[in-house]
Amino acid sequence: MYSTPPSTLEEQARERREKLEQQHSVGANLKKLVRVFWWSSLTALLIAGPFALWYTGKAEKWYAVAEVEAIRLSAEFGMTVKNIEVRGREKTDPEALLAAIGQKPGTPIVTFDVDAARERIEQLSWVRDAIVERRLPNTLIVSISERQPVALWQTDHGHTVIDADGAQLQDYELGDYLDLPVVVGADAPEHASEMLTTLKSIPRLFDMVSGAQRIGNRRWNIQLANGMFIRLPEENMDKAWARLDQLDQEHHILSRDVLIVDLRLPDRTFVRLTPGAAEQRRNPPKKGNAA
Repeated sequence: MYSTPPSTLEEQARERREKLEQQHSVGANLKKLVRVFWWSSLTALLIAGPFALWYTGKAEKWYAVAEVEAIRLSAEFGMTVKNIEVRGREKTDPEALLAAIGQKPGTPIVTFDVDAARERIEQLSWVRDAIVERRLPNTLIVSISERQPVALWQTDHGHTVIDADGAQLQDYELGDYLDLPVVVGADAPEHASEMLTTLKSIPRLFDMVSGAQRIGNRRWNIQLANGMFIRLPEENMDKAWARLDQLDQEHHILSRDVLIVDLRLPDRTFVRLTPGAAEQRRNPPKKGNAA
């Protein structure tokens, strides 16, 4: 049902006056006052509440209680460790790795310190570096990069597997690494990577290598599987190694009765024969009389 619009200007004016009186009535003003008081009280509480806690010395205790309650609620909502995913592990002992992770299934995942866990994991012998992540609501992801053995370091106490950084590895079967080249010398582990990189640059020569000795903390003597020794210089080791390859291709020097090939000087090569070959050269067999 529709109302009939006012028919005269006088009636329209009266209606407008009545609306204005309603808007400025005591009831309307009281409602506005209540709303202003409510918001003012809430703002004051938000500002004064933390200040009061701090002033009375109870803020730290209140925050501790709130933190414990938040952890409890997160566990009730299923945010606990249920899965631990490990990626990249081959040689690292699994029990030692789990102990380093340090988080048991069922504990709240929000309390897990990923940085502390990463530091513990990277202290394991075979771990080069690690990344530890939380995947809410219930999974830990541990990604590790393991060290790669490059040589056996020979000491007075036996042989130790080392990686390219010279790190000494642990928890392994020595028999699995007997095909690695043997390095000798107090500072051999720290310098083995550069030397091995040079030797591997010519694969066919590297396949002949059985070991290397660090001389005077300055340079290397390389031992081949046939018993021959290659004396490399302190500097430009790569050029000397390439020169050996050229000599062998042109003169087959590595298949002769040679004990030492000295490449320490850049412009000349010295060769020492095996004792038998040297004796034969000094006293060659006499030719028989012609029949």
